[in-house]
Amino acid sequence: MPSLLALRPADRRVLLRYRVLAYTTAVLLIVLVFVGIPLQLWAHDLWVVRIVGTMHGYLYLVYLVVAFECSRRLRVRLGWMVLVLLAGTIPFCAIVAERLLTRRYERMTGEDRPPALEAALPR
Repeated sequence: MPSLLALRPADRRVLLRYRVLAYTTAVLLIVLVFVGIPLQLWAHDLWVVRIVGTMHGYLYLVYLVVAFECSRRLRVRLGWMVLVLLAGTIPFCAIVAERLLTRRYERMTGEDRPPALEAALPR
């Protein structure tokens, strides 16, 4: 695992871009699967599938690029990188992958350490 000095402030910006795209892609896919597809099948209404499906498709391409860059900078193994890239195709999986990469970043930078107990106590 790299030290704190190995990660630059730009890595935090890459993580932020990845998080935004992961949540956006996941929410669009959830709306598509749980609203658009039932409307298409039962009400024969295609507008949700057309609009949300197209948005998810284009944003998934951007998600792939950003997820690759983020997982490469966090030195994720190839198998896990493939799973992160595919997470945008399964509802809720992009959110899970985002949490895992964010926790990895926090472990690598030491940002997950709780504040000192003395700072929390009133004086």
